[in-house]
Amino acid sequence: QNITGNTMAGGARPATAAMRATVEVGKEEEDTEAQALPESPDASSFRAPMLKCVNTLSGHHSGIRAIAVHGRRVFTGSYDNTIKVWTLDGGACEATLEGHVSWIRSLLAHAREPLLFSGSDDGIVKVWRVDVYKESNELRHEPPVTKSASCGGILALSFDYEHNWLLAGSYGAAIFVWSLPSFALLHELRGHRSAVRSLVVYNNCLLSGSYDRTVKMWDLANSCVSIGSLPTRGSVWVLETHENLLLGAIGDSSIKVWAMDNWEQRATLSGHRGLVLALAVHRERLFSGSDDRCIRVWRMHTWECERVLTGHNGGVVGICLVEGQLLSASNDSFIKVWDSSGIQRPFTAMGIRR
Repeated sequence: QNITGNTMAGGARPATAAMRATVEVGKEEEDTEAQALPESPDASSFRAPMLKCVNTLSGHHSGIRAIAVHGRRVFTGSYDNTIKVWTLDGGACEATLEGHVSWIRSLLAHAREPLLFSGSDDGIVKVWRVDVYKESNELRHEPPVTKSASCGGILALSFDYEHNWLLAGSYGAAIFVWSLPSFALLHELRGHRSAVRSLVVYNNCLLSGSYDRTVKMWDLANSCVSIGSLPTRGSVWVLETHENLLLGAIGDSSIKVWAMDNWEQRATLSGHRGLVLALAVHRERLFSGSDDRCIRVWRMHTWECERVLTGHNGGVVGICLVEGQLLSASNDSFIKVWDSSGIQRPFTAMGIRR
């Protein structure tokens, strides 16, 4: 497919009319910054083609499921029901946060406050103060009476800084919206027919990806009403945005690229041999982590794969970029730190419990 430079006008929102038209016609796609967020690493210190693994961090007793970064601290959530806190200065594990009684499925670091949010299969969202490593609140919702407790598990977290809302996607197909600082439950959004796996806030809209093979759009400025749905050919595992583009990891192991001004599909990225479980964008590079144990580095707009990073012994479930380094988390229980300096410094840090 031809890649064009079509860009959404400043402040414009995704084309909801095009999404509605997609729903009415029932046509699937061919199989082929509104909010303040932490700044990206400096381009001069980050050279994607030169990336090498310089650190390996160990301490979890089971596979990692989620990763988040706040300042110079890295947080990882695991199937061992704990969250570990790592420092970028040497890679030591500073603390282990305990409290969940089931697998940690999602983590989100607040961009402006010393807060970390964690979602678990126990159906609870916990709020942690990262300056003191203490739990400060927990948010509950009632799972459907006719379904098992796991249906209330929290798979995805996102934050709307415009309204100061925390958003959570659940196994039970609902999206929950809490208001800060009161943590009052404002909305329970229904529309998906299966688990909500990914959430992204973009230009006063919430984009949600689900196992029901759709991406839905919700108007955050208008009582969170549903304003569109985009069908896909597989379950939606991860969503990411870059400029006017929506990138989605689909259940056929591909990555789809849509232009959000008209919802035209611009590209399909193929190469992974397993489900794509993580996406991250830095300037003109897209990074994807997969169940095939690899990280692929793609050049934006030409969509060529420049690098394939190997070293994990399990699926790559999370990717973060911070201060010129790429961090990858895997269900092999390890975190790897990749640097473009070319200086290799193998390192293993065992967890310290507080």
